Amino acid sequence: MGKAYVAIVLGLCLAGPAHAASPIATKNATAQPKPAKPEWSALTSAQQSVLAPLKDDWSELDSTRRAKWVKVANRYPKMKPEERERLQARMKEWANLSTEERRAIRQKYLAIKKMPPSSREQLKVQWQQYQQSLVAKPDTKGEITPASNPQ
Repeated sequence: MGKAYVAIVLGLCLAGPAHAASPIATKNATAQPKPAKPEWSALTSAQQSVLAPLKDDWSELDSTRRAKWVKVANRYPKMKPEERERLQARMKEWANLSTEERRAIRQKYLAIKKMPPSSREQLKVQWQQYQQSLVAKPDTKGEITPASNPQ
């Protein structure tokens, strides 16, 4: 499971910048916060289908994160099949993480985001080397088998 965390954190870092939601101060401190939009029921059936792994957590997402996922769902039909598979797999992995695991991953992501560009580039190179080490390797009989992925 540790490698899955690393994969998610690095995947998020290498995928591009993300905007963390921050509460906006209101003039009236006693005002109730606005409910996050859009509600799950307001999504189209196509969007719900793409975002299905996040359905149980949708109510916990703020408006900024919801908007991000709606944009992803809208881009989904234009994605290549392998991109779609990767997206679905990552959403399912994320949905299966506990709140504490998600918090830890977000903290790691923020720490990596704060690194100087040279350090991030070095980390990216290390990640690519790690990914290449997982590529199928010949076994003792000369057959190709996937590299082991101990957890």
